Amino acid sequence: MHGILLVDKPRGWTSHDVVQWVRTRLRVETVGHGGTLDPAAEGLLVIAVGIATRLVRHAADADKSYVAHIVLGTGTTSDDLEGEPLAASPLSLYRPALRDVHSALAEFLGEYEQQPPIYSALKVGGVAAYRRARAGQPVPLKRRVVRVNSLRLVQYSYPDLIVSLDCGKGFYVRSFARDLGTRLGTGAYLHGLVRTRVGRFSLASAWSIDELNRVLTPSSWPLIARHPDEFVAELPVLLVPERELRAWYHGAPVRCSASSSPGTTARAYAPDGNWIGLAHFDPQKRYWQPVLVHRDGSGWRG
Repeated sequence: MHGILLVDKPRGWTSHDVVQWVRTRLRVETVGHGGTLDPAAEGLLVIAVGIATRLVRHAADADKSYVAHIVLGTGTTSDDLEGEPLAASPLSLYRPALRDVHSALAEFLGEYEQQPPIYSALKVGGVAAYRRARAGQPVPLKRRVVRVNSLRLVQYSYPDLIVSLDCGKGFYVRSFARDLGTRLGTGAYLHGLVRTRVGRFSLASAWSIDELNRVLTPSSWPLIARHPDEFVAELPVLLVPERELRAWYHGAPVRCSASSSPGTTARAYAPDGNWIGLAHFDPQKRYWQPVLVHRDGSGWRG
C-alpha cells in the first residue's frame, strides 16, 4: 500500500493526529507527512504512505502558500491564538493607515532573517523548543534566512488583517505576524491560518476528514491515492529496458540509452509503464545507479 493522500486538516488536530488516524484507517504503519501544521492551523496536509514516505521530504522542502488572519494591537507568548496575551504596546491605540500596512508588508518580500517562535518543534540541545519554553528554560533559537515569494493584503479593518503569502522552506507565519506587529508599532499575533498549497499540491484537491471517514478503507485506497512519484514530478523519466530489470531490482547499476548530464536524478519506469523507483546518473561510469527501488509490482503507472 503506497501513495499520497491530500488531507484538509481541521483546526484542533495535530499533524501527528492525522498521521495516526490514517494509520488506523488503512491498517498500515509506514505513514508520514510533508510539513507540520500547528493544531490551531488548518488546510493542506500532505500524507505519504508506504514507499511514498521515502520521497515526502520533497514536499517538506517545497514552497508553500497560506492565508493568514493577523490581529494587531498586542502579541502573545506563542505568537498565535494559543498563547497568553502580552502587555499591550504603548502604541496599541495607534491604528495604522492602509498605506502604512502596504508599506510594512513590502519590507518582508524576498529574503530576510527571521527569529523562529520559542513555542516550536525546533530542537535546542536535543530538546524541542516548546518543551523548554513551557518549563521556563531559556530558548536560544538562532535567526535564520527565510524567503517570501509573494505577499498580498486581502482585507484590512483594524485590528484584523488578512494576507495571502507564498514562502519558502522554514518560514514561520507566526513569526511573520509578530514581526509585522513590531514593524507597525502595534504588536500582533496570528489568529488563524489556512495552508492552501504545498509545492504542486493544492488544498482544492484535498479530502476532508468527514469525507475520508466515509470512503477511506484499505480496499478503496487505490482509487483515492495519488502516485508516489508526484513528489518528484519535475524529474526526467528513465525507461529501464527489460534486459536490465533483474539488475535494477537487485540495486545494481543499469545501462540505458538515455543520455543525461552529470548529477541527474530520474524517475525510473519498466517497459510496461510501472514505476520502479529513482536512479542517479554516474557520468564517469556512464550508468544509472538505483537510489530507490520499488519492488512490489503494485501497478503504479506513469
